Amino acid sequence: MIQQISHHDLEHAYADAVNTIQSQMNFVDAVQQLESVARAGHGKAALFLAELYYQGFRVERDSLKAQYWQQLATMKA
Repeated sequence: MIQQISHHDLEHAYADAVNTIQSQMNFVDAVQQLESVARAGHGKAALFLAELYYQGFRVERDSLKAQYWQQLATMKA
């Protein structure tokens, strides 16, 4: 069962994950955190993941994953 998370908490988790990726720290954990936040309904996190996968930035380039996250971001917009 998916736990309801407040928008404020989602925004905070999103910002933490983005900062981790940009500061070249633990990318795997940051991507997992972004995925959790995106699945919980945070559209910016889904869009950020789509960009990471399209560009292959800090993750292996994967157009299918990029499309998935782009579609999820569109649904959350």
